[in-house]
Amino acid sequence: MTIFAASTSLCSIPPLSALAAAPQRCVRAEVVLAGDGRHDDTAALNAWLRGADAVWGDSGKPVGPTIIGRSFRLSSAIYVRAGTGRTIRDFRMEWPERGEIVSGGMIEAGADPDTAPVLSAVSIVGGDPGEGIPFEMPDDGPENAHRDASCATS
Repeated sequence: MTIFAASTSLCSIPPLSALAAAPQRCVRAEVVLAGDGRHDDTAALNAWLRGADAVWGDSGKPVGPTIIGRSFRLSSAIYVRAGTGRTIRDFRMEWPERGEIVSGGMIEAGADPDTAPVLSAVSIVGGDPGEGIPFEMPDDGPENAHRDASCATS
């Protein structure tokens, strides 16, 4: 009787190959901006500037296409991609480890991907030569299509 019960239990377990063959369904990680000058916003600000939707960490409200009057603590480069329709006004970006502060004015990505973003009344203190100057970036190819997906791993 015990052997029969054990056999029945084993039969109810799906074969390992069936579990391994199941497609993994990943979801996009939510982009959350602090915009308070205390938390590192590098990844979230770059995602928003690429056109990803984002929410504010303090309220959960959508960021929308324009940011006004926020401060960002950053740890690496920020890229403003043309054609995303994103605008930042009256802002402060600080890289404390590099002693760099970018503030101003306005940075506008515009709607045309072939027209460089516009900087207006932006001050760069402590930056390297050539910062804030538009340059060509490679397009996102299929190899980067799922980079914002979040999948569980074990």
